[in-house]
Amino acid sequence: MERLSEVLKNGAETWKQNPVLCMPFLLIFFFQMLLLAFLLLGLAAVIGTDTITGIQSQVSEIVQMAQYSDTPQIEGVSELMRMIAPFKSVFIVAATILVIGCVLIQAFFSAGAIGMARTATMTGTTRTRDILVYGMQSGLNLFFAGIVVMLLFLVGVVFMLPGAFMIMVADRIVVPAIIMLIGSIFLFLYVIVLSIGLAPVKYAIVVNHTGPIEGITSGWSFFSHHKMDVFLMWLLMIGISMVLGIAGQIFYINPILVMVWQFVGTLINLVIVMPLVTVWWTRLYISRTVIAGDAPVSVVASY
Repeated sequence: MERLSEVLKNGAETWKQNPVLCMPFLLIFFFQMLLLAFLLLGLAAVIGTDTITGIQSQVSEIVQMAQYSDTPQIEGVSELMRMIAPFKSVFIVAATILVIGCVLIQAFFSAGAIGMARTATMTGTTRTRDILVYGMQSGLNLFFAGIVVMLLFLVGVVFMLPGAFMIMVADRIVVPAIIMLIGSIFLFLYVIVLSIGLAPVKYAIVVNHTGPIEGITSGWSFFSHHKMDVFLMWLLMIGISMVLGIAGQIFYINPILVMVWQFVGTLINLVIVMPLVTVWWTRLYISRTVIAGDAPVSVVASY
């Protein structure tokens, strides 16, 4: 079994030898943007281009003001809601299509990305056709597993219910506020534990060719047996996100630099960070589990 440091080193070598590993993430971005463009065209056809242009201008104004001001943009948001109100049902349908479509795209190509990482880890190389193979094999399983995981996170709301109920019925606010604070702490801890414990789930589903429920139980079991490795890997992901976030803040001194960083940061994330992280997680999972199917179970060391 590889040590975590070896997983990171060999995973980085696998990533360097297979630059095509970034393809699924570029495709996720492309198809999600394409879906958004089609929906905007559909909205323009239904409610008119002038209305769409006005809403886009209002959203851009709110975003720009939020970047350079700490005060809530109440007036801007109110104006935006006034513009949307007559077409509320249309926007609800469009938002539903957008969310479901983006999640399906994410699930399909994420399965492809993990499958490519699996093949590269096991054999030393991978091809773009693995995206379709693993996407068709595990994409829907990832989609349904994501729904179950979301429901598990929503269960954490029960920690807030006692305090919320007491606030509604109690004459004094002090005790309910304390209970609400305690509930918030428990909710925070619950979310953190689930975030770490369920991190291996999608890798279990794709690598072991399992269904949603079995993948969730396998992912949690993997965490239970390798708590420190999973925690350190999760911590590394948080660290990478923080570094990118801090780097991005440096560019917020000028609107042009903001646009440059948005492009460069997105490219770094899609081409370097996400493929590398996927290879690391996949290699960690493979190096510590018996792989189902007829593929070799040994992890190919990269040189």
